[in-house]
Amino acid sequence: YFNLRGERTLRRYSRPVNLARFDHLNWMTTEKPIWFIAEYLCDIPHVSLLTPALEKNLTRVDRRTMSGEMVGHRTR
Repeated sequence: YFNLRGERTLRRYSRPVNLARFDHLNWMTTEKPIWFIAEYLCDIPHVSLLTPALEKNLTRVDRRTMSGEMVGHRTR
């Protein structure tokens, strides 16, 4: 996982979330913002994949990998 600046972004993960827990808020069909899901995802515990030292020493994604992963994506 990386962003468009080539920064590797997958640092931690959470347990799976059953989105049915938000069904009473009509999250699938509402026209209102559903930030409550994002807030929930930020608030639950996450497991780190890297030590702080490894995280500090991550390199950016190389140009070839970035180009390969962008095949089929729209450009602006």
